[in-house]
Amino acid sequence: MPGWSRYPGRFVIILLIASALFLTLEAINGRLWLNDFRVYYDSARALLHGEPVYGVSHGLSSGYFKYAPAMAMAYAPLAVLPYPAAAALQFALIVLAFVGAATRCDRLSRMGILPGAEPRYAVLFITTLLVGANLHRELHLGNINILLVWLLLLGADRLLAGRDRFAGVLFGMAMLAKPHFVILLPWLFLRWRPQVLLGSAMALAAGLLLPLPFLGVERFAQLNGEWLAAMAGHNASLIYHGGDAYNAVDTAYSFVHRAVLKHVPGITDAVSVALVLGAAALLGLLLLLHDRRQEQREPVAARNLLMEFCLLLACVPSLTLTDSNHFLFAMPLILVVVLHLLASAVPRWFVVLAVPVLVLHGGNWADALGPLSDRMVHYGVLGMANLGLIGLGAALLFLRPLNLERHVVSTPKPLP
Repeated sequence: MPGWSRYPGRFVIILLIASALFLTLEAINGRLWLNDFRVYYDSARALLHGEPVYGVSHGLSSGYFKYAPAMAMAYAPLAVLPYPAAAALQFALIVLAFVGAATRCDRLSRMGILPGAEPRYAVLFITTLLVGANLHRELHLGNINILLVWLLLLGADRLLAGRDRFAGVLFGMAMLAKPHFVILLPWLFLRWRPQVLLGSAMALAAGLLLPLPFLGVERFAQLNGEWLAAMAGHNASLIYHGGDAYNAVDTAYSFVHRAVLKHVPGITDAVSVALVLGAAALLGLLLLLHDRRQEQREPVAARNLLMEFCLLLACVPSLTLTDSNHFLFAMPLILVVVLHLLASAVPRWFVVLAVPVLVLHGGNWADALGPLSDRMVHYGVLGMANLGLIGLGAALLFLRPLNLERHVVSTPKPLP
């Protein structure tokens, strides 16, 4: 770990101390619940003891396991520990993953997206502040979202280093944990990275088949069938139609439905979802075509690859049914935007748009805002801000950095 005087040592040390204090307070106040982690923990124990894994609540009434059987196996080592010890270990893993993800993303961004930008503690601390509400929720619930962000950023680093198959294995592991990340596959195909696709396929196949020798054919088939049913049920409703169940309020489908499609007679939810997905795919394809043409004129391949990767991660919580802490997937794109702002590499109109988007994205601190927080949730402010953030990220691909003599785009060196 870097020392206090070596960048990014102060960020790492301060965040570790703050996290230790938060863990202590959670334990003292009897709030070290980690209810999402409880689902993984209890599911792993159920798997070890031959009990039902799917279709039963683990912990809270909403605590249904909806992941691949391999995920339950992955948590089997923690399931043999007493729950308080396992929960504390999960808490520590989340903190270390966030530190690793933030510092890696910062270095990749300064080397690949905006070379010449100085290392700034402000970038790391402001990014942490902007994702703080969702990070707090992640720590309180004990989910694995930031662990997956770290894994995916490591994969992006390996991709830029030319280790395509290893990058693919890392991407495949993330897809196995949360199938949302299959959004990367069309991009990798259009970018024609066959070794990355092969590595992803290998990781997915290995992960899906890993439980077979331990479970036997019959129980293996049963659990996989139950897993597929759980996933289908989880994503059954992607559009918010009112009421107190806000699960889908932040999706792009809900925003487009509220703004436009609900006024069009005869438009069903299925048609709305198809239209939004089709529009997103078309816009993504046009953006990729722009990038490919740009790369024929300028040495910007590394920048474009990283920006496209960050954009795709940010799209995940807008296109799938997720909880608010899943908007941590947008953390790399938030850091990239903050880096551009602090490096004075964007025009004023970009700053005017970016500041409110970033504030709305990270500003829903429920304990501080009180009733206003409920209104923000009701109107899907986080989801709208995420769409704005994606728009800002796409705009960066069309902008040449100001102070261009300091920001010459080149291929970054791999991180150690």
